[in-house]
Amino acid sequence: MKRFRRKSDVNSSGQLIIVAAMTIAILISTTTVYVYELSRKPLHTDDYPIGNELIAIRQSTTNAVVSSLGNISQGGEKTNLHANLNYLSQIFRNLYQHSIYHLSFTVTNHSGYSDGILLSWNTEGSGVSSAHANFTLISSSLKSHIDVEYTVNTTTSLLINGSCRTARVLNPFEVEMLVNLRCQVFNDEDPALAKNMTLFHLSSGSWTVVNSSNDLSVFDCGNGTYTISFTVITSSDNVQVSTHIRDLRNIFARANTTCYET
Repeated sequence: MKRFRRKSDVNSSGQLIIVAAMTIAILISTTTVYVYELSRKPLHTDDYPIGNELIAIRQSTTNAVVSSLGNISQGGEKTNLHANLNYLSQIFRNLYQHSIYHLSFTVTNHSGYSDGILLSWNTEGSGVSSAHANFTLISSSLKSHIDVEYTVNTTTSLLINGSCRTARVLNPFEVEMLVNLRCQVFNDEDPALAKNMTLFHLSSGSWTVVNSSNDLSVFDCGNGTYTISFTVITSSDNVQVSTHIRDLRNIFARANTTCYET
């Protein structure tokens, strides 16, 4: 097992939002160039599959949803998803060489989603960051008419559980507790890696960062599972913990749990 790097900065910042916005712009530009280059080729049915353009457009919508969720989960406005997808659809309307493209979409506003976004971070032991949108893509040319409907649902979820035990008694009122946690990260229900992780424990009503002074140890098991241990000084028989992660797609999620003494 390899030791996992820790990062102490967990606050959303303007810099993160700007980076996320730049990411969306780059993805859109890349897809635009790709579709444009395809459209420049002479139309020969044997060597020019129209499906290439449709695949590129569909992938670009997925990229835009992922990037938007990364931005929103770190403090961006929920309406950014709709705005980014609307901008993307306008770009595709201007891409016509062999076909005319019309991309329409709706962001989900039910089942816990608002403006296509679900941020559920208050359930004991789990946290979910998700985006959901439905698309209709129409491609029209002299030789074909293609109508495709599809859904993009991007989700990062986090599961944590743990326990604690008394490591040593410091005085009649305080003990040093050893906390052991198990953390699992998922991308769309598949095990995934965390780009960075920060832990907090509740102390005197405030969340306090867990760091090297707490003998923090985080191990990456290589399959989206992390085992974590640290110590805290407390007068209670339980420790409340909050785990914050960003996955490799730069989507943020957090989950809280209470570790009871065993």
